[in-house]
Amino acid sequence: MSNFEKLTDWRIDSKPPVMTKQYMFESYEKTRTFMSDLADLSEKTGYYPNLTFNQSQATVTIFTDEKELGEDEYEFAQQTDLIGELYSQQGRASHD
Repeated sequence: MSNFEKLTDWRIDSKPPVMTKQYMFESYEKTRTFMSDLADLSEKTGYYPNLTFNQSQATVTIFTDEKELGEDEYEFAQQTDLIGELYSQQGRASHD
């Protein structure tokens, strides 16, 4: 799938079809802001991933009830990465 090539650091499994990525943050404030922006994205798209977080990290798990991940899941992952780049330590390092 072509969108897969645009994603970085996502763990993709086929059974069950899920994709997971962990984002690291330098402060709880940035973690909370990321989570808030991701909630806004979920409301906008109608897609709600599984989320876990603590003070300095958030893990996003995107899933489907279909037999394989589709364009919607890959698009949500790409949009999540764009949000992550704003706040995560990985995103900051690439922009410094």
